[in-house]
Amino acid sequence: MSQSSVDVIRQQNRWVLGSALALSVVLAWSVMAQGLDILYDENQMMEHLQLLVLLVTGRLFWRSQWSALDGLTTRRIRLLRHLALTASLLCFSFFVREMSVKQSGIDWLIYLVDGTGFKILMALIWLPLILFLSRNIRAYVALLWQSVNSRFFIFSMVSMGLLLLGAVFDKEIFKPAYFRFYEEVAELNGYFWLLAAALNFERDMIGDDDLAERPQFAQA
Repeated sequence: MSQSSVDVIRQQNRWVLGSALALSVVLAWSVMAQGLDILYDENQMMEHLQLLVLLVTGRLFWRSQWSALDGLTTRRIRLLRHLALTASLLCFSFFVREMSVKQSGIDWLIYLVDGTGFKILMALIWLPLILFLSRNIRAYVALLWQSVNSRFFIFSMVSMGLLLLGAVFDKEIFKPAYFRFYEEVAELNGYFWLLAAALNFERDMIGDDDLAERPQFAQA
C-alpha cells in the first residue's frame, strides 16, 4: 500500500475519532446542562447514530478485498475474507441488538429483534461460522498475532472495552446519575472506534513499511 493511501487512512482515523469526541461532548452538554434526556431514550437520536455507524462499519468490513497482487497466497486471502465476514456479521448482530421495535406493532419483527427469534437468528448465523473458525484456529491465531501491534487491533480492543463499559451500565452493575446516558455514549464511542478499526483492516492485514518488523504469518 502506498504511503499516500496510508496517510489518507490515518486522516480518516483522526476524523472519525475526533468526531466521536466532539459528538460526545455535545451530547453530554445537551443532556446534563440542558436536560435533554430524550436524546438517550429508546429509539431516539443516540440509538439512531449507533445504527448509522454500525451500517457504515459493517459495509467497510464486507467490502474488504485482497488479491495475489498484494503478495498473498490463495489460502491467506480466503482466511482474510472469512475474518472480514466475521466482522461484518458482528456489526449486523450489534445492529439488530440496538434496534428498538417494540412500539412498531409488527409482530414478526418484534419476535426477530426482541424475542426468542433473536436467539434463533444469532444461532443460525454464528454456530456455522464458529465451527469453521474452530477448524482453522491455528491459522487465525497466527493472523491475529501479526496484527497485534496494529491500529486495527488496538482500535478493536478499545472498542471492546467501551462496549463492555456500556454493558456494565446496561446491567445496572453501577448506577450513578445519568447511567443510561453513560451506557449509550459508551456504546456509541465503541462503535466509532470499531469504525476506525475497519478503516485500517485491509492495510493491517497485508502490512506496510511500518509493519515490517512484525512476526510473519505462519502458513497453516
